[in-house]
Amino acid sequence: MAIGRKIVLVGAALALCAVVPAQAAKQIPVTVEGAPQLAPDRYVLMVGEGRVTAMPDTAIVTGGVITKARTAGDALHDNNEAMAKVLAALKALGVTDKQIATSRIQFQPVYPPYDPKSGQSTKVIGYQVSNSVRVTLSDLGRAGDVLDALIENGANESATIGFEIKDQSALEEKARAEASRDAFRRALVYAKEVGAELGAVRSIREGYHSDSGADYDTVTVTSARAAYAPPPPPPPPPGTMVQAGEQTISATVTVVWALK
Repeated sequence: MAIGRKIVLVGAALALCAVVPAQAAKQIPVTVEGAPQLAPDRYVLMVGEGRVTAMPDTAIVTGGVITKARTAGDALHDNNEAMAKVLAALKALGVTDKQIATSRIQFQPVYPPYDPKSGQSTKVIGYQVSNSVRVTLSDLGRAGDVLDALIENGANESATIGFEIKDQSALEEKARAEASRDAFRRALVYAKEVGAELGAVRSIREGYHSDSGADYDTVTVTSARAAYAPPPPPPPPPGTMVQAGEQTISATVTVVWALK
């Protein structure tokens, strides 16, 4: 009889060990990294957008010189001479050294055109040198004259004009504030129409985010700047006309409220 009781007790203990881990596993909470901690059935997630427009205060004029020659030394020498002429023309317009910056210098070999029968030849037939400069102007009205000077004095690569806002921090703050107000206004409308009230804010995240925490758009605050155009044709007299126009600073925010 004693042996029988031991067998029964051991069997019951083994059964309990088999049941307890299964029950404990069901009670382990699962948390998704980065996901907002929300009430399962009473919350509203709203995306707000804010935009602020302003006139640019900086013009960026770029231009480059490309030269080719049979030898590396000749290609570099010709490029240096051409760029010296470009820089002299800029200085003659009153552009200072602080306003001129070299943006790119590239040296590369030149190969024969691709032959579909024999393939790409590895024989070097010459060399190419390109040198590009970036001119920063606070006087937007001078951008056209600077572009003309670049083109007329040898700039034969990517002559462009772009416009920027030098300090965007204050405009970005205004755009963020407008985005927050926009999210709040939208959330109020939706909550009211379904018979609920907004409660405490659960989370605020810059950018556009889903309720699962996945980023659909990771862009936060961006500046819509003027796109660089392809190289323009030779400027007509008396000079290239330039209009800066307005630029837009935008912001997006995702806010989650509990619902009462």
